[in-house]
Amino acid sequence: MKAQVPPLWIDGYAFGRQVLRGGEEPWKAPDELGFFLRDLAQLLSLPLVEIPVTQAILAWGELQGVALASLDPRGMERLLADTAFRAHLNRGLDTAVGALGSRPLALSFPGPGALAALFMEDGDVDEDALDDLSLSLADLLRALYRPAFFAVRFHESDPRALEFFDPLTNVARHYDAASILVLGGDASPDEASGFDLVYGEEGGDGSVLGAAIWRGALVGPLADNASFVEVPADMVPEAVLARLRELGDRAA
Repeated sequence: MKAQVPPLWIDGYAFGRQVLRGGEEPWKAPDELGFFLRDLAQLLSLPLVEIPVTQAILAWGELQGVALASLDPRGMERLLADTAFRAHLNRGLDTAVGALGSRPLALSFPGPGALAALFMEDGDVDEDALDDLSLSLADLLRALYRPAFFAVRFHESDPRALEFFDPLTNVARHYDAASILVLGGDASPDEASGFDLVYGEEGGDGSVLGAAIWRGALVGPLADNASFVEVPADMVPEAVLARLRELGDRAA
């Protein structure tokens, strides 16, 4: 199936964290996460709201006093399987589903390479680690999925990780959720398979708009080619809203 996504997919989480919470991570207080996401959706007029799991992993490490860089792959697998960590995530997801009502929701998940980059040196990442991390992420996705999520948006920049996504896309397919991939770095859309839609900086079904967009770089009409854009955390709110209105006109 071809995923039904808005012409412009906006990731405003980091920006909202800075503007709405003064830089404090919302995942540190999961019972309030839904209110933060609702405020963010209203601020940016988001056509859909995504809930980032990567930020939850980072927040949990801080709350538990665990330096992620001190973990090996087995340690990260234990963290992802930890019942207290999963209860923490589920509380946040419950508040998000309750606070956002009928607004379309998506989970944002790291790919195995993106997860490895949180705690491993690049030279230490091998196929065994990527395979094991993919299986652990798939198990976490099964534990977190809710019917309210119409899609899972994966992010990845490590080309080596693209062949290890099958467990993750299989889980999404099992729940009839769209698998969306946003690529960065040297990862090529030509090497990605099993996804309903792939955003790439060059190539893919949709385009990843770079930071130059926020400095007024011109873009063509967005309606014929789905686009993904992240709002930088250090942007001035008035400038963001003005630019989003301009981009919205192109997506109409």
